[in-house]
Amino acid sequence: MKLLKTLAIAAATTAMLVLGVAGPAHADATAYNDYGTATFTSNGDYFVVTQFEQGQFPEPWATYAEWYTSYGRTGECGDTIGGRIGCNEDVAENRYITIRVCTRYGFYDQSICGGWRTSAT
Repeated sequence: MKLLKTLAIAAATTAMLVLGVAGPAHADATAYNDYGTATFTSNGDYFVVTQFEQGQFPEPWATYAEWYTSYGRTGECGDTIGGRIGCNEDVAENRYITIRVCTRYGFYDQSICGGWRTSAT
């Protein structure tokens, strides 16, 4: 039984090496502010916006990502009120995208934004 298990592991490892296995997607660009993060992953053109916990009553805070491309497209992803949200955008390949994360306090509608981060698409 031990020999069979060892052979199965060896066969699986060999198959992965021969066929190749894609690693997990990693964020190409991550933008921060004091209230959350926004990440862009070019493999799938996917944004994830995460709002950090703002104490006992997070409802008035909303976090979102702003973005623009090197060829003129712009957009936003988010308005997450606590937690995490994702957006899938179809952007052109072999160009650049620039993102930042902003957080708005609902009663005053004033946004606090982090710095811009740029990545290839």
